Amino acid sequence: MENNPHKKVLLVDDEEDFCEIVCRILYKEGYEVVCAPSLKIATEELTHYNPHIILLDHNLPDGFGISFLENNKEALNDKQVIFITANSSRALIEKAISLGAFHFLSKPFSSSTLSRAVSQAEQSG
Repeated sequence: MENNPHKKVLLVDDEEDFCEIVCRILYKEGYEVVCAPSLKIATEELTHYNPHIILLDHNLPDGFGISFLENNKEALNDKQVIFITANSSRALIEKAISLGAFHFLSKPFSSSTLSRAVSQAEQSG
């Protein structure tokens, strides 16, 4: 696989089956994906893995995706964050976007919707 930093994705979600499916979809499209099941691990991977694109779930065992956006503003400055959650309230979407999220996906979503969002994030960064 080519060493393209724009092809590095960090998936932050605690649902193993969901992570496996997303990884499979993105791998087929040439992305390198690392999964983080918690905000703590996501924060570590943000530095060590240095992804270009982050798929960030809102409800995690150790906190909320919104908190991750708030607490890592500087580190996320050059990243494309796609906020994903089953809670698609207007207030949550607006908050995520105001904190720098590039896109918002409401679970469940199709593989084509995921692929399109990740491709757009790659191209915009």
